[in-house]
Amino acid sequence: MPDSNNLISAVKKFYNSGDEYLIPVGIDKSKIPALSNYIEAQNTGILAVDVDNISDTAAYASNVNTIAFKAHTDDTHANVLSSGTIGAVGSLPVGSFDVANTSGLDESVLPQDQLSFQQDQLTPYTEGNINTYYYAQGMPIVRDGKTLSGDYIDMLLGRDFVIKHSNKEITKIMVKNPKISFDVTGINLLKSGVESVFDQLYRNGGVGEKANGKPDYLVTALPREDMKDVDIAKRIYRGLSWKYHPADAIDDAYISGEIDL
Repeated sequence: MPDSNNLISAVKKFYNSGDEYLIPVGIDKSKIPALSNYIEAQNTGILAVDVDNISDTAAYASNVNTIAFKAHTDDTHANVLSSGTIGAVGSLPVGSFDVANTSGLDESVLPQDQLSFQQDQLTPYTEGNINTYYYAQGMPIVRDGKTLSGDYIDMLLGRDFVIKHSNKEITKIMVKNPKISFDVTGINLLKSGVESVFDQLYRNGGVGEKANGKPDYLVTALPREDMKDVDIAKRIYRGLSWKYHPADAIDDAYISGEIDL
């Protein structure tokens, strides 16, 4: 436990530096549960781990913010599917990609053997929400794009995008304005900053659409009269909130047909 505490202390020091992913390298797998649980408590950020066996995740199998990867390895290919996958999508705008459809990874990542890894062997990976890299119709592809809890990775990345960029936009507004009045004008200014984040995520492809073709999000800003006097006295506004519907994606497709003789 002392070694795990030192690990957590090191992670905590740099947690708010702006990075989204944490990939532990050269760390004993006995320390991974504590690291996963710490990141789970933060509710932002993603831990990506490579496992030797599906059962390695048993101690933290329900964690939302941890992605587990397992791929085939040999003497020249290490267990690096996590870094290979994140390297392939890390530079893409959040909302524009689906991890479940990732392909063309670095040569250091070896897919499951095309001949010996059959479709039914994917079942324990799917059941345990373990991502792997295997051949589908002769093409290597990452599946299933989920964290250990079964949540879709792209949706969690959208959540983190909103949280991080909303805080950044609010700070930017405060820096650019000599004074923000505690009234409708000032409150709407803050609201517009959060709305701009959702507009960007929508343009990236991460926010769904309403029936009228408008982005499906709602930012609420309560009026001054709904605020507590103690917060007003301290010049703190606690009235902003948001909700949105993430854009859906297709991870698989089935075809039916008939021959009309």
